[in-house]
Amino acid sequence: MKTALVLVLALATAAVADPDPKRKVAIVEYRAGSSGLPGIAGRIATALGKQTSLGVIGPDQTRALYGDNIEQVLVKCGGEADCVAKIGQKVAATEVILVGVSELGDVILTMQRIDVASKAVSGRVADSIAINSQPTDSQLDAYLTRLLPPGDFLRYGVIDIVASETGAAVTVGGEHRGLTPIRPLRLRAPAAYEIKVEKQGFVPFTTSVQLPPDGELKVRAPLQRPGKDHWYTKWYVLASAAVVVAGAAGGAIYLTTTGSDRVTFNGSVR
Repeated sequence: MKTALVLVLALATAAVADPDPKRKVAIVEYRAGSSGLPGIAGRIATALGKQTSLGVIGPDQTRALYGDNIEQVLVKCGGEADCVAKIGQKVAATEVILVGVSELGDVILTMQRIDVASKAVSGRVADSIAINSQPTDSQLDAYLTRLLPPGDFLRYGVIDIVASETGAAVTVGGEHRGLTPIRPLRLRAPAAYEIKVEKQGFVPFTTSVQLPPDGELKVRAPLQRPGKDHWYTKWYVLASAAVVVAGAAGGAIYLTTTGSDRVTFNGSVR
């Protein structure tokens, strides 16, 4: 058997329609006498949390919800889907990903996606990994894209733009989104979006935000007549913006001024 990573099996059953991309998925681990790939189920749970919007129940959380005897139950299940599905039912998961680790010369890593309602295997991926080796993060991501439906990897966020004037044209990411007031926009994330709000007779409002996955940002767009002191020219706004941007490091940003001049961002300001 080869010592490098070799794909020995990749099987995923495509559904007619993608399931709920925010459904709960429990991760459990079964070891057939192998100590290889320590912490692999936790790494898979972390990868799912980063790459999808699934409600991931990691192996430790699943154990806490089910009970400390979960390993013994998994041994009795022997990989049977109907038995494993009962674990998912008890922890209120829609699906269970059964991570198996065994040895046959090399270490064999398997992942089975089990639907709790139908008690059937809906996807399976397996790979042969050299002893004392670990799959990279990119390899784990590749396994998961084979195992799960494509819709699970489409992530979105919401931008709610509130302008001070009605009838202002809103452009987000170079695309016209209508006249204010507009409904909150559901957009692909993570991504950066340039926002412009403009109306004849007013100074255009422009900004840029970073929309995080599953996040909701509110952008207040104050439009003012030419010749007035605009909120963004005031020294205390500029000072606070410099401080907040310097210390943001990707976190939420809130810019607030006194009086009626106020703007709130959850993202980044350029």
